[in-house]
Amino acid sequence: MNEKIVYHASKTHGLITLQPKESTHRQKWLYATKNIATSAMFLGKNFDFICQTGTENGKPYVYEQFKGALEHAYTGQTGSIYKLDGKNFKSGRTSWSAEVVSETAVSVLEEINIKDSLKFLFDLQKEDKLKIYRYPNRPKNAPKDKSDIINKAAQWTIDLGENVLEQVKKYHPDILPKVLKKIEEIKKISK
Repeated sequence: MNEKIVYHASKTHGLITLQPKESTHRQKWLYATKNIATSAMFLGKNFDFICQTGTENGKPYVYEQFKGALEHAYTGQTGSIYKLDGKNFKSGRTSWSAEVVSETAVSVLEEINIKDSLKFLFDLQKEDKLKIYRYPNRPKNAPKDKSDIINKAAQWTIDLGENVLEQVKKYHPDILPKVLKKIEEIKKISK
């Protein structure tokens, strides 16, 4: 990999070594990002149904899936961003080019303590390292019909269980019938 330094966000302070853990990709990987701004987006209580992350013209972005989503996800959240040696990390293992993974434990080179995740994100935007889209604004490539959430919710419900539907009901009750319909479509195709 070309990156000498990669970044990993955690809600836990004081870590010395980071261990790979199984996540949505069902692999024991340690996830990291190629820049600090991308990593910072993972400091809050955020996931795709609240705020969506991505990259546009080489710059990371985060956009709200509903009004006030940034505050919901990041207000009062603290954490650390860990600088790591990039030599054991591999690109191309996930669908997001900004993300890299390691199959082995990695020692921390430096810890950056973040006292206010929301303020840190806004500071990164002021430094032109991150683009923040407030609802209803979205990047050009983001669907306006919530099809991204519908597709993910359906597949995640099949893969990870019914608790995903509780998140849909909580954050996007307006699309629940479409998610249920999509689940049935996926199940029919896979038979």
